[in-house]
Amino acid sequence: MESTNALMHAVDNPAIDRLAEPLSKAVRAAYDAAGPGGRRAKNALHGTWLGHPLHPVLTDVPVGAWTVALVLDALESLSGNEDVGSAADAAVAVGIAGALGSAITGATDWSETYGQAQKVGLVHGVLNLAATTLYATSLFMRRGGNRQGGVALSMLGYAIAGASAYLGGHLVFGEQIGVDHTATADADKPEDFLPVARLEEVPENKPTRAMAGNVAVLLVRRGERIFAITETCPHLGGPLSEGTLVGDAIRCPWHGSELNLNDGSIENGPTTYPARCFDVRVQDGWIAVRAAGKPAAQ
Repeated sequence: MESTNALMHAVDNPAIDRLAEPLSKAVRAAYDAAGPGGRRAKNALHGTWLGHPLHPVLTDVPVGAWTVALVLDALESLSGNEDVGSAADAAVAVGIAGALGSAITGATDWSETYGQAQKVGLVHGVLNLAATTLYATSLFMRRGGNRQGGVALSMLGYAIAGASAYLGGHLVFGEQIGVDHTATADADKPEDFLPVARLEEVPENKPTRAMAGNVAVLLVRRGERIFAITETCPHLGGPLSEGTLVGDAIRCPWHGSELNLNDGSIENGPTTYPARCFDVRVQDGWIAVRAAGKPAAQ
């Protein structure tokens, strides 16, 4: 408990506030400077093609590899078998490679956070960098003949990686980073048509918010057709009704995710989850919506 309190206290350090936002802006600016290619790379690193954030997938590589290395180091110490030591070194190297991929995807996701999550994410990233540096130094020492010192450094790196993993868990479960912020809408979406707005209350080409029971719905009227998707952005819960229409998509005002009005599919990240859609009908001057089934696969 004391160690976790110390971690959270580190997050609240004023120096973190001074560093977080400028670094976040620098990451976003680097992608923006690369133009359309940068946007495609950013989407790929977010995991929009995967339908799930890519970063947590890659974090399993260093955590798993370094855990294997820890076990093999212990076995080498007990048995004196050099082949076991060589396998431990290989596991350390695999973990370093995985950590680099995890760092790139993590920084990309982190650049689209704010507030407490941004601060926690920065400390999480710094700890991961420290752990990776220790493991890289450990590998150099192991291969240089100083196995005892190399193993000691890797054990320290493992402890720091564990602290970082704790903060990573807090980002997901405490700050809800990387989760689908529209997932709970599925249970509340109306199965039968439910009136949500008068037709005249939805101006042409103006994103409009309505409520279908407990679910916020985005309505967009274009000629005779009316589109309806969940009004909450799946990325971090931004209000899509305050967003901008971009062709057949709505751009979130918070982080720029673009979701297709026809089927809720992703046109641009950082969201990795599509929007939920609704069937629409107009009757007696009322716009009514109902659940349209599962969102389109990405």
